[in-house]
Amino acid sequence: MKTISIAGKEYTLTAFEEEKKRMVWVEARISFNFYSLEYKGMLVVVLEPKDGIHFSPRQLRLIAQRMTEIYKLPIVFLLNNIRYTDRNRLIEQDVFFVVSGKYVFLPNLLIMTRDIEPRLATVLSPVAQWILLAYLQGKIPNNQTADELTQTTPFQYVTLTRAFRVLESLNLCHIESDEARYKHAVFEEDRHSLFNAAKPYMISPVRERVYCDEVANATQYKQAGISALAHYTALNPEEMQTIAIPVTQWRKRQEKDFAGINPYEGNYCVEIWKYEPICDDGNAVDKLSLALSLQDDHDPRVEKEVSQMIEQIW
Repeated sequence: MKTISIAGKEYTLTAFEEEKKRMVWVEARISFNFYSLEYKGMLVVVLEPKDGIHFSPRQLRLIAQRMTEIYKLPIVFLLNNIRYTDRNRLIEQDVFFVVSGKYVFLPNLLIMTRDIEPRLATVLSPVAQWILLAYLQGKIPNNQTADELTQTTPFQYVTLTRAFRVLESLNLCHIESDEARYKHAVFEEDRHSLFNAAKPYMISPVRERVYCDEVANATQYKQAGISALAHYTALNPEEMQTIAIPVTQWRKRQEKDFAGINPYEGNYCVEIWKYEPICDDGNAVDKLSLALSLQDDHDPRVEKEVSQMIEQIW
């Protein structure tokens, strides 16, 4: 087991599995030893050049950029020795590096992970709610690390670790560390009880509703609102279709895909969501997010169908 010293503290490096190393190009695999490191609550990839292999500061910067795109994690180089001029060039180019027991350059990591007492959450963040609802509906397994969830969710590592802290602060999960010091989010197995405990903290996924006359390729968007409720239940659909789009996509597509946008009426109601709809049945948003989006609709028919839809989940 390999360790490194950073600011007088010993950290354990965990060697990459072969499958994870195969994600990168051949030259990189034969030039570096690959490790993961948990540093101040953040997972990073550590690359150690093999004996006799030397890269210039510029080459290391380009390698770090490419590796970051692949692993979606910060890249830190572990160097045995370093010349003064190369050290300055690495710092100028914002390349993270460690010379065990001697030099450390991790400024942005320190900013991102500095030990600040977290503010207690009072409601779920959009990402925390996405994770919880995905677990409640069987879309992701229990006992996952943030690193594992980057492979199965639309979120990056740092965003997921923040969501873990929100869930833990609301007592909706607890965080356990394994032997390699990876942190796992562990939920209660009784999903119905967990849903009831979480309801006071849940938010509507809908950030805003607008209307439009035409939508290009409307089938690419998930049905939402009454359209989705009619998809799941015996409720008759309305003539106006309701669709959902995450706010990140809305900013890119509103001018290209949507015609006649206005705040009052149209052939389509467009719900701009705070998070990406969870994949569920066919072309409709997931049932629990749908129920939360309709919580202010007090039509007795809607309330009845929503209640029955939720009960069928358990």
